[in-house]
Amino acid sequence: MFVLKSRAEWIAGIALAVLMAVTRIHHFGIGSVAPDASTGVFFLAGVLLGSPLWIVAFLIEAVILDGIALGFLNVADACMSSGYALLAPAYGALWFAGRALRPQQTIDLAGAVKFAALVCAGTAVFFIVSNLGYFLGSDFYSLGLAEYVTRVSHYFPMYLTVTFFYSAFGIAAFIAARRYGIMEAASAR
Repeated sequence: MFVLKSRAEWIAGIALAVLMAVTRIHHFGIGSVAPDASTGVFFLAGVLLGSPLWIVAFLIEAVILDGIALGFLNVADACMSSGYALLAPAYGALWFAGRALRPQQTIDLAGAVKFAALVCAGTAVFFIVSNLGYFLGSDFYSLGLAEYVTRVSHYFPMYLTVTFFYSAFGIAAFIAARRYGIMEAASAR
């Protein structure tokens, strides 16, 4: 269901890249209104984009955007540590979760449940791996793991809500674009 023709895949990829760019750096304006869409972008990339090179492109984009935020826009570097490298496998978990939805033929009740379960699972793994990276790469290890988990766990519902919102909106936009002939699905790959 989510396999696109080449041109449609490029359009979806560029749209996702733009979405991440305008929401990841809050100083562009929209970031102060809309939360960072990066988690939703990686999930949707797994669902909609066939080539695994897209995940590499989005990882590079994320690093460049973070570099711009830190280097040119003077965003505080409090979250930067050697654990930043664990963001790649964390985002990879979201991409793989999206990949698991890719063969879904219909979005009926069972498809919606599968979608929700995959968003939850992908976001949970993302949250655990990214926070583990921050814990190991920063001074927070001195708190101990239990105290750190207590301090960061209350952020998970926000991550889940944001990822779910962007992912659901992206799937709905894809279905609408396909229904109105804007985006063509490929027959099979």
